[in-house]
Amino acid sequence: MKSSDLISAFIKQLLEQQGGNVELRRNELAQQFDVVPSQVSYVITSRFTPEHGYVTESHSDGGHPAVRGFDGSYTSW
Repeated sequence: MKSSDLISAFIKQLLEQQGGNVELRRNELAQQFDVVPSQVSYVITSRFTPEHGYVTESHSDGGHPAVRGFDGSYTSW
C-alpha cells in the first residue's frame, strides 16, 4: 500500500473516531508515516475535497490542517 493510501486511511479512521472532525499536526503525521510534510498536505488537498464529502481548513502556519465531513459538526479551533 502506498504512503498516500496509508495516510488517507489513517485520517478517515480518526474522523470516524472523533465524530467527523479532526485537527491534524502535519509534521507529526509526516514523522509517523516517514514522509515529508508536503506529502501529508497533498493527501489532504487531493483526497479530502468537497467532491469526496469533506471540508478542509488550515491555520495560517499550515501546520495544523483540519478536516471535517459534511455531516460533522463544525468546531472552531
